[in-house]
Amino acid sequence: MYAALNTPAGNQPFNDWFIPDTTQRFALGTKQSAVDPYWGWGEFVYAKASGAIATRLLCVLDETFLAVGMPNAANQGFPACVAMAKMATLTFGWFMLVGLTPIVASATVAADASVGLTGVGTIGAFAAGKQIVNVRNRLSQTGTKTFANTQTTNGNGVLLTNGYDGLFLGAALSGTGIPASTVVAKLDPDGRTVYTGSAVGTLGDKNSTATGSITLTGTWTGYSVCQIAYPFSQGQIT
Repeated sequence: MYAALNTPAGNQPFNDWFIPDTTQRFALGTKQSAVDPYWGWGEFVYAKASGAIATRLLCVLDETFLAVGMPNAANQGFPACVAMAKMATLTFGWFMLVGLTPIVASATVAADASVGLTGVGTIGAFAAGKQIVNVRNRLSQTGTKTFANTQTTNGNGVLLTNGYDGLFLGAALSGTGIPASTVVAKLDPDGRTVYTGSAVGTLGDKNSTATGSITLTGTWTGYSVCQIAYPFSQGQIT
């Protein structure tokens, strides 16, 4: 769970349980540093969505700090950031500029490789003119993290872990009694309760089929875990 390192008055919605809303809580462009025990240090910027944005989508910012998914085109030179939450049009929230973060990916990229733009706000293999610069893939879509002694209840979509550091909204879940195509739909601020579903924000349709203690596995299916530092899309190649 991210904790702000400098704390101006107001909400600090870096974490996966924050729901962006239509109330502006900070000046657009406000930057904030925070640290998480798993993801480490990060720097974030407060901005407004000018279109619908998926969780961990690669976005572009304009000079008024309006954000939208990065267009799928070559040689753009746009500054970029990563959305920390699913955002509706004209809602406010935080975007990562520096740190370790999952980014929506349409193809598997090997660990410790560069990445490229493959769709609107999605990444995959590098291509000339479409590289996302200052981004290095650290964990591929096949990367996993396990959580021993996770408690399940038959017919229930709530998992009790000993800590969910390393999970994030949208991460794929598997284990005894966990239905196929289950993802992290919601995370609780208590740091141990995971809600399952078929998509981020969709609860109750992927309930456990057994009761007991299992080893839960989180997989980065659909995401690449990347180290970023003020990323930008590749400019013109001559």
